[in-house]
Amino acid sequence: MQALMFDPSMGQSLLDAALSPDFAQTLLGASRGLDQVEEIFAYQVDAAGGVHEVLAAGERRGIAERTGAYARRFHAMDPVLQAQALRGKRSGGFSQQVRACHLPSGEYRELCFEQPGFVDKLSFSWVDASQRLLILSFYRGLHVQSASPSPQLAALGQLAMVALHARVRESAAPTRPQADADAQGLLLARLQRSFPSLTARERLVIARSLLGDSAQDIGAALSISTATVHTYRLRAYARFRFRRASDFLPGLLN
Repeated sequence: MQALMFDPSMGQSLLDAALSPDFAQTLLGASRGLDQVEEIFAYQVDAAGGVHEVLAAGERRGIAERTGAYARRFHAMDPVLQAQALRGKRSGGFSQQVRACHLPSGEYRELCFEQPGFVDKLSFSWVDASQRLLILSFYRGLHVQSASPSPQLAALGQLAMVALHARVRESAAPTRPQADADAQGLLLARLQRSFPSLTARERLVIARSLLGDSAQDIGAALSISTATVHTYRLRAYARFRFRRASDFLPGLLN
């Protein structure tokens, strides 16, 4: 009998936070609990080869300098991208451990591994049907207890890629007019204040419902099925014994 890779409630919290501003810190905290992860970094490579940062989190000095230099210059030296290039443009993904000691001496190894004190990174990559490459890396510190990342971290990385893919798709979706975006932000803030037990996804679904979006519209915007939208709605209603989204309004006006 094998033990579960990690606590399912932690995985649910990660998925719930996928679209929130706190996602990077939530993911970093979860990974620290499973291995000696000191920093996380995710980026996307578009079909034209442009590199775009998706998220970064960590407490070591120079994180902005490292991620910026990586996007501008160092990504071509990354063994993960080199391995992806050998695979061609096939959709799908893989994971790869990159040890600092196996990298050639030079500015990339010094700035991105030696200066901050990282012994290695565990990277997950995925190419979608549009030939966009998404890569998420967990950087481990010098005091790791094992030469290889833990199986729990590997399992977390796969789940995190699901959440990260949803986050990227949401950010790429057509934006609402500014007035609607401001109204949604206000509703989300008031829902969090007045109904703190709602999850991040439930807040999004209820806020969009209050703005008049159909379940189909919400599903398309959040990259989830219409049935899942109904599930989030019903969970939120049941928690407060409400029957419709408008039942939340009195609590938002206080």
